[in-house]
Amino acid sequence: MTHAEGGRDGVQPIEVYGRLVAAELPRVLGGMDRDPTSPTVGCCDRNFWAWKFVDFPGARFQEALCVLSFAARHRVAPEFHGNRRVLEWIEHGFRFWSSIQHRDGSFDEAYPYERSLAATAFTTFYASEALEFLGELLPNSSRTSALETISRAGHWLCHHDESHGVLSNHLAAAAAALAHASRLLNIPTFEARSRYFLDRILSHQSSEGWYEEYGGADPGYQTHGSFYLARLHQLTGDDRLLQSLRSANRFLAHFVHPDGSIGGEYASRDTQTYYPAAFEMLAPHDPSAAWISSTLRPRVGTASAAGLKGIDQYNFYPCLNNLVFAHLAVTNGRPAATPREGIPSGTTWFPQAGLVRVRTSGLDAVIGTSKGGVVKVFDRVTRRLVLSDCGYAGRSKTGGRLSSQYLDHHRTVKTDTDGIEVTGPFMAYNRPTMRPWRFLGFRIFSLTFGRVSGIGEWLKRVLVKVLIYRRKPLRLTLRRRIRFGVDSVTIEDSLAGPDAVKVADLARVDSFGTIHMGSARYFVASELHAAGTTTEPVPLAQLSQGMTLTRTVDVELGS
Repeated sequence: MTHAEGGRDGVQPIEVYGRLVAAELPRVLGGMDRDPTSPTVGCCDRNFWAWKFVDFPGARFQEALCVLSFAARHRVAPEFHGNRRVLEWIEHGFRFWSSIQHRDGSFDEAYPYERSLAATAFTTFYASEALEFLGELLPNSSRTSALETISRAGHWLCHHDESHGVLSNHLAAAAAALAHASRLLNIPTFEARSRYFLDRILSHQSSEGWYEEYGGADPGYQTHGSFYLARLHQLTGDDRLLQSLRSANRFLAHFVHPDGSIGGEYASRDTQTYYPAAFEMLAPHDPSAAWISSTLRPRVGTASAAGLKGIDQYNFYPCLNNLVFAHLAVTNGRPAATPREGIPSGTTWFPQAGLVRVRTSGLDAVIGTSKGGVVKVFDRVTRRLVLSDCGYAGRSKTGGRLSSQYLDHHRTVKTDTDGIEVTGPFMAYNRPTMRPWRFLGFRIFSLTFGRVSGIGEWLKRVLVKVLIYRRKPLRLTLRRRIRFGVDSVTIEDSLAGPDAVKVADLARVDSFGTIHMGSARYFVASELHAAGTTTEPVPLAQLSQGMTLTRTVDVELGS
């Protein structure tokens, strides 16, 4: 089957992506200030220019220029193709993007004077792609101005990096943006810096195949980061990168669930987003990519995985632009490789990721050993989630939060023919939200001392530490043992420790998270249908003496 011939359930892939993109174009223009008399004409952050709920424009909303430029060049929506009004609005959008760039070449995403590598890399990448789509449709003056902005951003990226953690999707966007800038401007240092970012990604790629996201594997984010790497491969032809992506895809295939979802609380960043472009682009080169793309293509327009139907405005443009490149990939006429799932029956353990994949004749399951034994189980016949158990969450008598679910690769893990056992302590953690006094202090700092580049970088490291890494171990331990039958799952939890007397309430919860992650907790359809999920309070009187809770879920396969 070629890309252009069809997919599962009679869905034509050409129609899937193109139809989804065309349907969202009015929303894209609705987010842009199109009033030529407005001081913010061309701004795509509606919260800033229309609602006025925020005090600065987020640069990443200008990624809208990519999908608009695609629509102006291609016939996915005939009324947009070559439309002079659309081209005028795109020009305004480029001018606004240039106007919010800092003198040093950087852009802001989360707060003023952030000087965000993510905002600088992503917007530079998508602006470059927009220029490629437009070609001669964009007047020379506007193109020259955009190239000057890209040049300043490229020079900034040559001297800055992510210092608060390894986020492969950010680094991949930086590598692809610089590769584009090098081609557009013929600046050799940009190409060299692109290779630096790529080398950093590959040096942190696990031998198991996954790309690092805040210290672990995250399938949802990997689908996003893989797109920029796949595009970089198209731009450079780097065979080393192609081999890396093939390894990443073999790993990722294990975490494509039978219901069309992907990832979740068992991963490092809890995300469940699916960005299809990388796998459509790589399908001619890689059987695993061909399997992922053909398996999930019919689900892209649904809520099976987190996508257009369930995400918010902050991921809307990356997702929509991704569908643009998926559309281009399936319409290029190149035949896909023969799809190969490559997932064996039995137990497959990825110790570096802290993930276990279990397949019986009737069930598929994923266990996050690095997240305290988070487990998700799917019926292979009905392709539905039948059990989700994300561990324990509760409060201490002093009001603090505690949980067994957090990323920790140092837990004791045992795997044998009888099952998987995970042992580790509970942690105290924070779930802070912004308050007026806290917001005021933060904004005053970011507008004064935070304007200094070095202090701003320090501030971001502090924020990441507080929101993502900060936690305190408790003297309360969970030992979880999970056993699988052909059509059953048994979870045996032993809880004990002197800090049990400090616990005010505790419950086993089917779905929750403890990490600060804006791209997590989007709705997916399985939340409505998981028959075996539950929230079970723990009897605290027994907890003080140590206790064992056992639950067996029998699955009536195919029912």
